[in-house]
Amino acid sequence: GLIERFAGDAIMAVFNALDDQPDHALRGARAALAMQEHTRRIAAEHPHWPRFRIGLNSGLAVIGNVGATGQRSFAAVGDTTNVAARVQATAEPGQVLLAATTYSRIRDLASIEPLGAASLKGRAQAIDLYELRAILP
Repeated sequence: GLIERFAGDAIMAVFNALDDQPDHALRGARAALAMQEHTRRIAAEHPHWPRFRIGLNSGLAVIGNVGATGQRSFAAVGDTTNVAARVQATAEPGQVLLAATTYSRIRDLASIEPLGAASLKGRAQAIDLYELRAILP
């Protein structure tokens, strides 16, 4: 994955951006679970430290350098990234949530619990959410 941006306490990473990764959804899921496992170990020693919320969404995005000369930055923009941010905001600390598009790509490869439909800020229709528990061996 490629870290696209740090914004406050948020990190956005994109997969399948710089080269072809047919398994990009699985790569994102593995990265999310690895982040949660590492922070779980740290939280055991520091119980008052914050835990991460992670949201995954798959789909098309416009990716590239944006801005004028001297003020360019790499960005991934579009509805896919907006939904990912809203899914992340819905998650509880320590939780990894998937939008339906990511779920459909990894459902046979992971332990996933359906959570039902959720209304997300800025979305006219609710979307189905799923909690990622583990990648199957």
